[in-house]
Amino acid sequence: MKLIRKPAPMNRIVTTALLSAVTVVAQAQTAINFNCNDCAGTPHDLFAELDAGKVVVLAWVMPCAPCVGPSLTMRNIVQSYQASDPGRVIMYLCDDYGNTSCSALNGWMNANGLSGLTSFSNPAINMTDYGGPDMPMFAVVGGPDHVVFFREDGTVDVPAVQDAIAAALSATAITEESNLTGAPSIHPVPATDRAWIDIPLAHAARVTIDLYDLSGSLVISVHDGPLLPGDHRIGLDTREIPAGMYVIRVLAGEERVALNLVIAH
Repeated sequence: MKLIRKPAPMNRIVTTALLSAVTVVAQAQTAINFNCNDCAGTPHDLFAELDAGKVVVLAWVMPCAPCVGPSLTMRNIVQSYQASDPGRVIMYLCDDYGNTSCSALNGWMNANGLSGLTSFSNPAINMTDYGGPDMPMFAVVGGPDHVVFFREDGTVDVPAVQDAIAAALSATAITEESNLTGAPSIHPVPATDRAWIDIPLAHAARVTIDLYDLSGSLVISVHDGPLLPGDHRIGLDTREIPAGMYVIRVLAGEERVALNLVIAH
């Protein structure tokens, strides 16, 4: 076990237990297609992009001062996927009613540290299709069925967004034969001095197990190496880890699973 003292950005954290019933769509909603140009004049067809395997984070702003912080948080979440899934998770910054000039919208973006995002000011991207009107408003859409995996306004629930993006990425993945014979699990919960992660493998695979805090920073690299087929139990010494809630990411080949861990001393 290697203790990482310098935080590192998280690529992808998935944990269904952290999903918020308020902010994550409980019953699947279908996205609404749009076909229009962005502020740079580049044409976009939402459904074509989703069919190509993209996960799109739609962010509507007025633009306004209260929109800045949540938009920056969402941009940082999206950027955290570029190492593991380059180009697959993208964020579109949209004027709420499509009636702000592109020059004004881009000026607001650049003045508030959001430069580099693809911007739209077009009523074809209809905010009211997803809810609102509190600003900013966000939706995560993806998969061949064009599902809305997340919708929230006024703030950003970071773990719920990460869950939604991971679910959307999973929905777009081309799945081969599973390396797992069942779902990985962790016990005890809560953990005091030690936790155990059980990994049931159908085939030999390289397995990486990492522990993240809820800000998305890597705390500990628990395991990284090949494992043979069979049931494996990996120990995690939690005595030096501060009490709180964490997420354990398990990578078994190309399969990704995440588990909640609560540490209580």
